[in-house]
Amino acid sequence: MLPLRAIIIDDEQKGINTLKILAEKHLYDVTVVAECTKASDGIELIKNYKPEIVFLDINMPEMNGFELLEKLSWKNFHLVFTTAHQEYALKALKINAIDYLLKPIDYRDLQSAIDRIKDRIDEREINRNEFDYNKLLNTINAYHRKKIIINSKSGVESIELPEIIHLESMSNYTQICLNDSRKIMTSKTLKEFDAQLCASENNFMRIHNSFIINLHKVSRYLKDEETIIMQTNQKIPLAKSRKEEFFRWMGF
Repeated sequence: MLPLRAIIIDDEQKGINTLKILAEKHLYDVTVVAECTKASDGIELIKNYKPEIVFLDINMPEMNGFELLEKLSWKNFHLVFTTAHQEYALKALKINAIDYLLKPIDYRDLQSAIDRIKDRIDEREINRNEFDYNKLLNTINAYHRKKIIINSKSGVESIELPEIIHLESMSNYTQICLNDSRKIMTSKTLKEFDAQLCASENNFMRIHNSFIINLHKVSRYLKDEETIIMQTNQKIPLAKSRKEEFFRWMGF
């Protein structure tokens, strides 16, 4: 059997080097053929190499591992996530029986993950991978209804949805305003947050081209000013095209 070709995607070069050393020392049937520290480069590497195994870090500044997975057009590989402890992510991975390695990585855990992959290859299960990964993304999206994971200037942040007052578009960026008066800037656009948050069960509404609000944080509506007052006394303009939907939610 030819060595299994692997790609490592991790925003920290130290993490890549550690995994490569462990693979070279303990995995005689795995060859690391490519590596990168940028998620966008990882998408291209997977497309070009079509590896049997992808080691994918969850926390990356450009886009996280789940967002990368969602953007892939070809997913016919065996995936091993690498991550520091994140409760929401680990639960999702366990539910969907996806392999993951906790940092710092122990060579015995690495060997066990590869052994499971080889067993699946022997059972010719690789064609099930795309189906399994789509199920994983659905599970992650379910968790995101309770919290969102964003990349900010200071790092990766986990934000509980009830902590959000509103989101404001800032050109190609979005500013998230929280209960504790913090404001977090992220490169994710308001349009992307609209698709992610503005479902009925989340209680978020796009009430203006530049604003999404948490409906649970609304204090009152000023008719003369066509303005929504949030519980933090922030004033948010209500677009005419959004009035009917907002009034329906208000009950009049």
